[in-house]
Amino acid sequence: MNLHACLRVDATHDKVWVTFMAENRGERRVWLPRAIAADTGVTSPLFELRAHPDGPALDYLGPAGKDRMPTADDYVELPPHSAHTHTIDVTHAYAFQPGEHAYAIHYQGRAVEDIRKPEATTGFGTQPVIFRHAS
Repeated sequence: MNLHACLRVDATHDKVWVTFMAENRGERRVWLPRAIAADTGVTSPLFELRAHPDGPALDYLGPAGKDRMPTADDYVELPPHSAHTHTIDVTHAYAFQPGEHAYAIHYQGRAVEDIRKPEATTGFGTQPVIFRHAS
């Protein structure tokens, strides 16, 4: 699998918008988790978010995710030689500290190479992104 992913953060206007970008540079289709690639809200702790530098992880405040084996419906197809971008508002999903602070965020997830076997996954992730946010 030749999948590359990164994050971009826009923390202006009292919101924290995280844009997930994935690029399939391979010759075969891959499937990305719907939670990061298409869902309109945060329904589980998708990101590792920490106070920067070397601070504690922020508590996740959103709804509890479902604890079950994923099915084909839990993934979004990414064709060969294509890219996908999706933006999620995480402002109320994590316990940002009062005042202005620096944070580091990254994503670690699993993609599927054969949708007929959604339990067979391959890990992928992003590099940390540093941003400032005032809450």
